[in-house]
Amino acid sequence: MKPSIELPEYPQEVEDWWWKQTVQQWPDLSEEKILNLIRKEIVLQSDRFNKTRSFDPQAYGSRELSILTYGNFFFPRTWKAMTLALSEAYSFREWNKPNKAPIRILDIGSGSGASGLSALFLLRKFNIENSISLDSWDYSGKSLSIQKNIHRGCFDLWNDTQIKTQRLDLRNELPPQKKQRFDLILLGYSMNEILQNSDLNERVDWMKQILGMLSTSGSILIVEPAEKEVCNNLHETTAFLSSKEKDVFIHAPYFNGAPCPFFSERTHYYSHEVRKISSSALIEKINNPLRLETREVKFGMTMVSKLPTRSFPQNSSQCRLVSPVRKKKGTISFIGIALDGNEYMYEIQRRSIAQDEAKILSKLERGDILEIKKGEQGKDPKRIRINQFQDISWPFAPRWKLGN
Repeated sequence: MKPSIELPEYPQEVEDWWWKQTVQQWPDLSEEKILNLIRKEIVLQSDRFNKTRSFDPQAYGSRELSILTYGNFFFPRTWKAMTLALSEAYSFREWNKPNKAPIRILDIGSGSGASGLSALFLLRKFNIENSISLDSWDYSGKSLSIQKNIHRGCFDLWNDTQIKTQRLDLRNELPPQKKQRFDLILLGYSMNEILQNSDLNERVDWMKQILGMLSTSGSILIVEPAEKEVCNNLHETTAFLSSKEKDVFIHAPYFNGAPCPFFSERTHYYSHEVRKISSSALIEKINNPLRLETREVKFGMTMVSKLPTRSFPQNSSQCRLVSPVRKKKGTISFIGIALDGNEYMYEIQRRSIAQDEAKILSKLERGDILEIKKGEQGKDPKRIRINQFQDISWPFAPRWKLGN
């Protein structure tokens, strides 16, 4: 299938930078011993994020092994998740950069910079020529220092940009608001850590502070781990915020400012993306004995702005894919959240499509936005029949540029 937008792959220069720092840290160790150190730390970090949910600043972002392990293995995944989210904001959700003025980006809970630096790289790949300033906030001084070193060491990837870092414990009050407002505020896998164990009112109050830093035409882009509770908390927060604040609008993941339909209902699904990614030779070498998933990235995302959302007709003619594509003996089907905010089952008879067309449909990804022409409702109004392959198009279906 032809993608709606081609995304630049994770830069080899950044991967090489991280590995060089790792080898220099342990110059007397063989490559295999270094890889084993990293593998053991990957298991600890995975447990920290997925099991114990422990984000003690003394345990994460302070030790060289922890930072270098993250940089070599997890950093590219965070980079790619934010690349996917920002590509949607830019190409489909009508995020508007300043005409000629500098673009101001704030990365909250930035760590070593995967989200912020990926934004600089992507905007340059989109041929945006404005100068860009990136402010990065995190509690780890070592991570912030590394972020500045990556920015300086790979400057050709993001020319005419500058980065300013500030060490902050974001679990406490945010710094006093200054006159400066940001065109893009990023939270890459950080909100759930910062607001761990907080209730809805605390999350909403915290988000109000973030909104106070946003320019009139700017957007907040949040990417979170694809865990049901985390994603539901995210969408519950933005839904409540948009319902109580007159100048707050939800732009993504769905349409017409509609909140996620899943967080308040018992359902098999919850709102998250499942995207194919490539895996480098280094990552595969690290991962070989661990056998972790390295060829797809899963994440929840949302986009909030002070500008009204893009207006769509309130019908089922477009949808965001929220389920795997199912191939049964007689049909190919998928579930989507449509323009009217409702869930529909879309299906097409296999006998009406060619083998290569069935293969294209099987490669649709959770998070793709599809347009359905001449969809027919049957006895069940929530089931949409598609007559032919040509009735399906994809206004937003990002894919990675091969050979980049």
